[in-house]
Amino acid sequence: MSRIRYTSSLLFISVAMLAGAQPITLVAPGNVPDTGGTFLVHRGDYVAIPSSGGGDQLFLFGAMTGSSTMTYRWENPALLPNGAQFPNADFALTNGGPDTVFYSEEAAGLERLGDTQTISALGTDYHFTSSYSNTVLELGLPLAYQGTWTDLFQGSFTVDGTSATRNGGINGNAIAWGRLQMPGGNDTLEVLRVTTRLTESIPLTISGFPITVSHVRNVDAFYTLWGKFPVYRTVSDSLTSQFLNQAYAYTEWLDATELGLADHAAGTAALQVFPNPATDRVSVVLPAAPARPEPVRVVDARGATVARTLATARTVELDVANLPAGLYQVMVGTNGPATRLLVSH
Repeated sequence: MSRIRYTSSLLFISVAMLAGAQPITLVAPGNVPDTGGTFLVHRGDYVAIPSSGGGDQLFLFGAMTGSSTMTYRWENPALLPNGAQFPNADFALTNGGPDTVFYSEEAAGLERLGDTQTISALGTDYHFTSSYSNTVLELGLPLAYQGTWTDLFQGSFTVDGTSATRNGGINGNAIAWGRLQMPGGNDTLEVLRVTTRLTESIPLTISGFPITVSHVRNVDAFYTLWGKFPVYRTVSDSLTSQFLNQAYAYTEWLDATELGLADHAAGTAALQVFPNPATDRVSVVLPAAPARPEPVRVVDARGATVARTLATARTVELDVANLPAGLYQVMVGTNGPATRLLVSH
């Protein structure tokens, strides 16, 4: 990882949040994946999002419809077939197919250490593994509105018995913040919009033919404060050369069941925290008993988790006796969590 520029700021939670929408900041560990996390994703046609940035925007995607679904999973790298090649990986992303991406959490953010990939050329599918000696900063953290990063990367791989080096760069930009309406719903989530553009050159020698593949990947993604994966994103990916033209373009979004509570807006309104202010213990009452265990966290102004438990019933209790006096958030769920402010005395 060769970082050229990166700017951002830390998260500050204030009483002003009660008055209206505020820009959110993506942070570690909040937006860093948890090993074992599984989430259902819908996929539909690629629909470009207007490129204009700005604050306090409303993104209306309620009319989007999907044509297929897939399940992504954050895996323990040590348990995967190629995991031994990436001993420093903290987690790996799989989608049920042959392709896997290995990541580590670093001071600069989420780094791609390596991946398994498939390229179709001359009528044959070639599966290969890349290991990055200069890793890819895919998500800079912390990241606030108008934060940017630029990163150069380099990786080695072997295809058809020939080893080669791939070189490229990635640019990221948090261009907007606001609220997003999920497909098929009326609720809105607070989001930070992050665009990335990756370009690289991949030299291949296949059946004796030298091929230089140009790879371009554009992603327009929307993250919630505590999301481990974008709640909504568009992806445009192309691999081109004199013998190859492989392009993908699609839109993906998380299933409603992956957004913590099924009805986010109603869940936030009905989520109860008492006593508030609190000095010792606090009870968190959900709108209904969760269909599956849901994480409950208390988050401080830095975005760090300072207390946590798992909700298996409608009411759970948290010990806040050791918290310094201040303002916190109680968060229920993972992507697009229901939240309530908590004052600790």
